[in-house]
Amino acid sequence: YRPTAPNTAPCPTDVRCRARRRLSEGIGPRRPQRQARPDRRRRQPARRGSRLRGSVLYGGNAEVAGPSYQYNGEFVGKDRAVVNHVELGKVAPDALARCVAAAKAHPDAGQWQTIATSRKEGTTLTAFRGPTGVFFCASTATTTTISEPNPVKIDEGTRKVKILFTSPTGALAGLVSPDVKFLSLSTISEPGWNNTAPALVEGLFLAPSGYLHAENGSRSLVNGRESTVRGVPKPTPAITDRPQPPADRSTPDAQKFGECLRDRPVPDADQFAHTLTVRLSADSTVRVGRFGDLLLHCVDTGEPLRGSVTDLEDLEEVRGTTIASLAAAYDFKPRKADEEGEVDHMASSTFAAVGLVTDPRVASITYTRPGMADVPASVGNGTFVLAAPLIDRHPDARVVVRDAAGTVLETIKPKDVP
Repeated sequence: YRPTAPNTAPCPTDVRCRARRRLSEGIGPRRPQRQARPDRRRRQPARRGSRLRGSVLYGGNAEVAGPSYQYNGEFVGKDRAVVNHVELGKVAPDALARCVAAAKAHPDAGQWQTIATSRKEGTTLTAFRGPTGVFFCASTATTTTISEPNPVKIDEGTRKVKILFTSPTGALAGLVSPDVKFLSLSTISEPGWNNTAPALVEGLFLAPSGYLHAENGSRSLVNGRESTVRGVPKPTPAITDRPQPPADRSTPDAQKFGECLRDRPVPDADQFAHTLTVRLSADSTVRVGRFGDLLLHCVDTGEPLRGSVTDLEDLEEVRGTTIASLAAAYDFKPRKADEEGEVDHMASSTFAAVGLVTDPRVASITYTRPGMADVPASVGNGTFVLAAPLIDRHPDARVVVRDAAGTVLETIKPKDVP
């Protein structure tokens, strides 16, 4: 199993803290009552129900949501409507205007009923209902994609899922039967890299941040039971209604960064500018980019590069008024299987804070704690990388942000530091 985008619901704090403590002490955690094992894996048995989605183990903003997670009421985390920033019955006027402008085989806009809007990682996804059926509209900074109204209803029975809409940047939406309480979707071929945990709203599901190529084979996990999703449509063509110039890709570093974007569910991928390349260890390098308030990062370990995009509002590992970051895992090491049914896997017990600078005065960012030398961050082009022992959760650990004159702008206590 490989790490993926870190922006679904966090584990309960007490679980995450216990897992972090075990990892920092080098103790292999035990799994009580079939809970998901707290380490980050690159390979798992296909049906074990312990796949996670996040940045590092259960630490930082590591989160439950992977497609093989066994829903048993133990690791629920945040509500999916919160994770996917859902607003019932609302759509922003600008988003609505773009959807109306892109509409073709649709009823008059006065007949549109807004069901809900979900915002995540650069995509705004709205579900509408009209006299001729349900339809969906996804907008990014540069594009709008709208499906045709569909009068289809969900099939009779339980645990039913029907995907009605996919976008060129990975948004997915459709119908679910009334009994569905937990839904996760993934590709059949690479579920560890391509998965999403949608919000459930009035018999619909909304996943503004999903995955590509859903039509080539998708799988659902509904209330703990896995099945193949049939009849997934190809992506609806997008309209580039607000074009912007592409970011520069002329330098070798920028070209390498471009590989992080290739075939990934990243909205407005051409607009992401490369900002930093930082070597984290002998085996790991992180490549960072930014577009507006969106952060893109990928950890280069010599394998194919896969970038993940995160919105500013979801950066929670080290967060203040001047900076905000996620936790990016690196230095995965082999770990032998130690429980029946497991396989050998790769796990990480360290991460770097990778984030956005939100105040132009910021000149330096430093991790400090008693008994060790200060750790400076790499700062550049509105982003930063801080490779410090944040996972240790030292009670006196702090991140100090200064301006060019050395004046302290703020002092931040990292997430989960007691």
